Order: sequence, then structure tokens, then C-alpha cells
Amino acid sequence: MAMVSSKPLALLLLVALSAATPMPAVGEGSCNGHKVTVQNLCGHDLTLGIEARSNSKELFPNGWLLPSGKHESFDVCAWTGSVSAQGAAVAKFHIDHEGGAYYEVSTDQASMSVRVSVTPHGSPLQGHCPTAGCDTGNHCFEHSVPGGNCHGVTEIKIVYYNP
Repeated sequence: MAMVSSKPLALLLLVALSAATPMPAVGEGSCNGHKVTVQNLCGHDLTLGIEARSNSKELFPNGWLLPSGKHESFDVCAWTGSVSAQGAAVAKFHIDHEGGAYYEVSTDQASMSVRVSVTPHGSPLQGHCPTAGCDTGNHCFEHSVPGGNCHGVTEIKIVYYNP
């Protein structure tokens, strides 16, 4: 009785399986660690809203609850839109594939029950990339960085604070 080698069959099966497995879209999976992080430091749970623009994926569903003291990070290649919470200024921002960013949030937060800031992170950041918004105690920073002179951004961090 002759033995038939199973190697060609195994190779054929491997080729068929790899052809059936969807390949990531161009740029997907190679986003250089880009992410959006939302952190809740305000002492109570926050219900967050989101408005994605320019074909950006939805990071989380509208009405998503972020517990007090927690943060969540969302991997993105590029993202444009805004994040909101009841009683806080709306944080608008964009991060592109190459790490360029613009962002803005009102610094007129004295009458708001929740403070919010937007901070870019990267190593190293290049250009003009200050924190925008306010933290506890009405310490406020620049209102926006709309000019597109912030580069090297790998993370946009939105932090909600107690007044």
C-alpha cells in the first residue's frame, strides 16, 4: 500500500484559509498607536455624547456612561468630531494619519458644573501643542489650536474634572 503525502493538501488548505481571511484596509492596523482617551475625574459618572465627522468611525455610542475615576482609550488612525458631556463644554478635535492635530474647547467654563481639557500627547510633539480648556479651580489654558501647527500627536486626551 502506497503512502500519500498530506503536505500538498495542508498547503492548499492554508492558502485557501488565508484567502478567505479579510485583510486589513490600507493603513488599518498600522496607525502608529494613535488613540483618543477620555478620562473622568469629576467625582460622578458621566454620560458622554459623540459626533463623528468626515467618515470617522464611532468611538462609542451616544449616551455612553463613563464611570467616575475611569478612563477609556480608543484606537484610531485618524478622527474628526466632538465629544460632549452634560454640564461641560464641547471638545472638538481632529487627529490625522501623520499625527497632525487641531482641537478646541471653550475656556469660559466658570458657570459649568464640569470642567474639560483637551491635551495632545506624542513623543516628541512638534509645533504649537498646548493643553486647551480648564481643569479644577478654574485654571484655564488656550482656547484652541486651530492653525494646524501641532504635529507628532499620537493621542488626544480629553479629561473631565470637578469644578
